[in-house]
Amino acid sequence: MSLRLGHPLIAQILLGLLVLLGGACKRPEVALRERRAQRVELVQTVEGMSPEEERALVAQISEGLGMTPDPAAPNGSVRVFRLMLKGGPNPDVSRGQGKTVLVSVGQGLLVGALIGSGVIVYTFTSVKITAIGTGLGGLWGLVGYGPQRFHNNQALLKEMGYLPWDFRADWEVVDQMPQLGDQRVAYRDAVALDLRPFVRPLPEGQRQPEDIRRASLRAYGEALVKALRAKG
Repeated sequence: MSLRLGHPLIAQILLGLLVLLGGACKRPEVALRERRAQRVELVQTVEGMSPEEERALVAQISEGLGMTPDPAAPNGSVRVFRLMLKGGPNPDVSRGQGKTVLVSVGQGLLVGALIGSGVIVYTFTSVKITAIGTGLGGLWGLVGYGPQRFHNNQALLKEMGYLPWDFRADWEVVDQMPQLGDQRVAYRDAVALDLRPFVRPLPEGQRQPEDIRRASLRAYGEALVKALRAKG
């Protein structure tokens, strides 16, 4: 596939903030490298997702991570990767350039305010610096991110025939132990993955909502496996 548009900068900034704010908890990627999980559990609120699609996603993740149902650890515990997934159609599908830019300006204002206020270093700066950061964030959304976001969406629609769905997920690694129940090992919340490098084209006539959902879930499975297997 020739089109690889990279991660949306807005998502990366927000994700970085979440990681920093929740940095005290071990990351699931690290926990899974320390000890491989034996099972995937999916808890989903994805619009219209069928039981067959649930099973397909669980199988895809399990295979991608090389999971095996056995053996349990010497203490009898079984390590489980639990995916709490929510999602629905990409809202940018129904947005023209003006609305896409307007939404991007709002997101830029938020990110600029967070950065300017010093949230990422847990220290409030000043009202003036916060205002400057907010203004710069809004300007970035207006003249930079917003127009580029619209252009990227149109390019992806032209090449692939659809925009992948939006997904957000909480990731959890637990050790299920006899008599003790679930012992949380690692947790990460509100994770957003960029699916565009994993999107495959859909031919005309196969672009109904269920077709796009299935294609997006497959792309999500690939993106998730890559993220969980990443080093670092």
